[in-house]
Amino acid sequence: MSTRMPVADRRTQLVDAALDVAAREGIAATTVRRVADRAGVALGVVHYCFADKDELFAALAARIVDSLAGAGAAGLEFDAAPDLATALDAAVSALWQTIEATPGEQLLSYEITTHALRHGELRAVAERQYAVSQQAVEQVLELAAAVSGATWTRPVPELAADTLAFVDGVTLRWLVDADSAAAHDRLASFAAYLATHARRRRGRVRALAR
Repeated sequence: MSTRMPVADRRTQLVDAALDVAAREGIAATTVRRVADRAGVALGVVHYCFADKDELFAALAARIVDSLAGAGAAGLEFDAAPDLATALDAAVSALWQTIEATPGEQLLSYEITTHALRHGELRAVAERQYAVSQQAVEQVLELAAAVSGATWTRPVPELAADTLAFVDGVTLRWLVDADSAAAHDRLASFAAYLATHARRRRGRVRALAR
């Protein structure tokens, strides 16, 4: 395999390889050598693209977070929802489809968080996971209100934090009991609860998710 691939593309390739190994076997098995073998490159290529294993883990965590962050917004790609509850239900359904299709990645996200918290120098990795997730959920909530002509009656950051905590709990329980129907029902119920913290605007705003 040529080593002349642009660094950005090579980093993407290596993160893909790390994700494949880690999702199947966990953080402990995700050594730099295993990632190099999975990607089909020399060990030095990994060290050239990432300063160390911790930087690779940070990139891996970012990949998982970004994937989930886009899932909720993708469920809102329509001109306008008839009401906020419908918009939130669409977002929750899209998010759940992503979670359900990637159990290994969801388990890995918890592993990365706990690994980072146990190693003080990596705490920023866990903090970034939640900061990016918080921002993504805030954007989805604001978009849901916009496409449905609603206004939130509580601060969006508070609602986003509550949402993240709830989704974390539901996902972790699902990883234990594998009851997808119950997990989806819980998320749908929470979406309906969120809708109670908004009021309808007099003038409906038509917006298109991007």
